[in-house]
Amino acid sequence: MTSPDGWVPPGAYTGSSIRNLQKVTWDSARAQILSSVTASFAGVGAIGSNLNSATKLALNAATDAQSGAARAQASAVAVQKTTTENAASLEGLVATQIGQATGGTAFSDAFNRSQLGPDYTTFKTGPVTDLRLIDGQVQLDRPGDRTTGDVVALSRTVTGTDDQRVSVVVGRIQDHHSAAARIIVRSATDLSSFVYAHVYRDSVHLGWGTRSGSTTVYNFWKSGDTAVGTGDTVTVEAVGRTYSVLVNGVLVTAYTDEDTAVPPTSPIGANNRSFGLGCQYYWTGSLGYFSFAINALVAADLSSPPIVGTGWSLCRLNPEAVAQPEGVARVADGTFDNLGPARNVALLSVGRGEVQIEKTGWYAITTAFALSSSTTGACVGLWTAPALGGTWSLSRVGASTADNERSYSVGSSFTVFLQQGSVVAPGYRLSDDNGFVGAATNGTATNGTTSYFDGALLSY
Repeated sequence: MTSPDGWVPPGAYTGSSIRNLQKVTWDSARAQILSSVTASFAGVGAIGSNLNSATKLALNAATDAQSGAARAQASAVAVQKTTTENAASLEGLVATQIGQATGGTAFSDAFNRSQLGPDYTTFKTGPVTDLRLIDGQVQLDRPGDRTTGDVVALSRTVTGTDDQRVSVVVGRIQDHHSAAARIIVRSATDLSSFVYAHVYRDSVHLGWGTRSGSTTVYNFWKSGDTAVGTGDTVTVEAVGRTYSVLVNGVLVTAYTDEDTAVPPTSPIGANNRSFGLGCQYYWTGSLGYFSFAINALVAADLSSPPIVGTGWSLCRLNPEAVAQPEGVARVADGTFDNLGPARNVALLSVGRGEVQIEKTGWYAITTAFALSSSTTGACVGLWTAPALGGTWSLSRVGASTADNERSYSVGSSFTVFLQQGSVVAPGYRLSDDNGFVGAATNGTATNGTTSYFDGALLSY
């Protein structure tokens, strides 16, 4: 370095001093450069770490979003299921209350099983698939439908009067407003004549229909605009010749089928008291659409029938004997020849006394047989089957007649719990061949003894 006065000491920039200065300068520069480079790589590492962290956060967020969406979808499905089930339960309670008030039919089916079952008769129009129960809801099977068509299912239960109230609870909204679900009222058991409500996503239509061969025809009367969605209850009330459609209790449209209307009007009477539901597949030519599924079907009488309650009465009036072979068996066909009062049951065979139960509950059942010849050790039996076409079993056996005293009659009473759809029939045990008669003709028989099979529901 120079001094302030410009004088330079001898040897200041000679020898090793200059070399040492260069070394110090390079070492310093190298350290600074390496420090910068190292810091740069350290920054890159930090950036990489930050990028990895950000990526992980993004992936975690995406995973959470996906999980949340799945949970939301599951929640939506759960809410939808709860909504429809609650609506079905409430509508069933309404039907029960109406039935109790009128003494008439109170029918409710929430479809909590795997198949529609033998309690319904189905009618198909067009090359469409069968009705299926999926997650407790009725709908057309989706694979296999080829063009526009529908399937109607009529309950084997009928109302006791012409005035009906029939409701469906809307299930899954599947595709498009062009496909209609059906509510069927005042139908003949073969669907040859009926009144319908077609339910779309944005409207309901009233009309009358007929069926001939394999084709069902729907004839329009009147419509009303309304939004219909999952969990809604759509009701058709038929009183006199007036038909009303309500959605969640609010009147949407109504029509009076006057006697002067353009024929043919829909007939009313004892032969037109069936009811049911239907689903449609609609083909546009390029796309296919399905009507909504149905979560429940409910029906009730709106007026009191001439015969109230639930039960049946069968007897034999003919004094001629019907042969009954020795052993334990159900009665022979033709044993009964007269049907007395019967309500809210299905008589499958009057001759054999086969009765199908339509209301679950406790039943009091009484059976008696007048015999064509005296016997000992005879008794009455009650046979049951779980459903139409099911296996019969002997479920109750009455007291036997005395072994040391011959008798011309035998009888017994039972109290049994019977499920909807089950079938009951009378039976016997005989120690030898015999016959059951109507009005007893043998002088030793008790006056008025006859063969009969009566039952009555004890509980709702």
